[in-house]
Amino acid sequence: MPTYDTVIRGGRVLDPANGTDAILDVGILHGKIDAVGEGLDPSAGGRTIDASGRWVMPGHIDTHAHVSSAGDERTVDRALGLAMLAESGTTTCLDLLGTPESLSDGMRRLGAGINVATVMALIPHHTIPEDDPPIALMRDVVSDALSRGAIGVKMIGGYHPFTPESTAGVIEAANEQTAWVAFHLATKDSSSTLEGLREVPDLLGKGRLHVAHVNSYCRGMILPADQECREAFEILERVRGQVVTESYLAQMNGTNGLCDEEGNIVANVPQNCLRARGYATTEAGMRQALLDGYGYAQTVRDGRVILVTGQEAVDIWEAAKTNAGLSFPVNPASSAFTLATERYDAAAGSLPEQAEFRVDAVSTDGGAIPRNVAIERTMALVNFGALSPLDAARKLSFNPSRMLGLLDKGHFSEGADADVTIVNPDSGLAAMSLVEGGVIMENGRSVASGGTWIVTAAGENAAKASGLKHEVVDLEASQLYTGWR
Repeated sequence: MPTYDTVIRGGRVLDPANGTDAILDVGILHGKIDAVGEGLDPSAGGRTIDASGRWVMPGHIDTHAHVSSAGDERTVDRALGLAMLAESGTTTCLDLLGTPESLSDGMRRLGAGINVATVMALIPHHTIPEDDPPIALMRDVVSDALSRGAIGVKMIGGYHPFTPESTAGVIEAANEQTAWVAFHLATKDSSSTLEGLREVPDLLGKGRLHVAHVNSYCRGMILPADQECREAFEILERVRGQVVTESYLAQMNGTNGLCDEEGNIVANVPQNCLRARGYATTEAGMRQALLDGYGYAQTVRDGRVILVTGQEAVDIWEAAKTNAGLSFPVNPASSAFTLATERYDAAAGSLPEQAEFRVDAVSTDGGAIPRNVAIERTMALVNFGALSPLDAARKLSFNPSRMLGLLDKGHFSEGADADVTIVNPDSGLAAMSLVEGGVIMENGRSVASGGTWIVTAAGENAAKASGLKHEVVDLEASQLYTGWR
């Protein structure tokens, strides 16, 4: 009988890719899944993990996290998010707002054993030289980002919007090089609301795009939130097959409190947060929102980022000369529920539960922003009856693996990476996580260092030079570029 380095014994194994929902053992050998069955035994010196009463699913892949910085916020070290993600049960993440250099530095200093890919944030006069980059410039920017270890780029329309023409050019330039291209929606002709989502079909043409955090455009800023969700689904259906999507389940957002010299809030997102509760979009309005307990500032305590409000939040914001990370409770529960659970109509002859989800994955938009509740809130949806246990594993693990082209993750087939998240169904919290068969989190605490940097072939030399373990992903295999060529 074969023996294994590690056996996870007696848990409820949830593997949507293989249709598995049963009490079984998982055998791990040399960092890979070797078998799923009954009565598996570890080798001499191997480890047995008792998963009785627990759910065992492929490792959670967070398709929208923040664990590096592009230098635009100075109140927290975003690399702290690596451990914060690990402690929530995440094993792989896509870092969606930084630079490859910041990511690799953070992984060396504060790595928590998780796998991380990153995109480069496009910030005028910081990571790119112009406010509205022409497509010729963007071709060079994308190529350079890939060579430095990013898998692509991200536009931050809620903070640094481009014209529609430049926005479309960024998408085209990235698509030409099969690079990831993510978009926090809004151009100079729209806002970071449903209005920004309405632009997407015209901006895309025949292109491909990651539409970041769909819930951010369904907050009831233009129409009632439920109507915004309905319209969002209609828009996304028009570009089905061209976009990948995620939404998060936390009530809190993450934003920035920066004001200009005249005392006006600079970016569209915090302006919307203040408008939602009737505050002026000024320095005075922001101060009052923090004092009233509506706004929160991000700060570090005991090596983790937390949220504080009131005078303490004002002090942090002012000490940073208003350039501080803030959060507001602006995400309606109704939108979160709808966006996480809604499906397309089932194909003829198939069951309703076999239909695809309208929003591909559950993300956190967290990491260093303290809202890493993807597993916890998805489990709540299971307990409510809105998702099945296999649905939870699909939204948290399998669908994200297909989105990113990480074909050896998100399932328990023989030879797959032994990335595993073990969940306590009573609390809804992750109890243990493994990456390549090694435990990185136990009892809610990060217990590993380092990690694996996921790059494209163009970034392999940068990854080697960093000294980090690395993995090369082929984005042609990702859902973003399926059928592109």
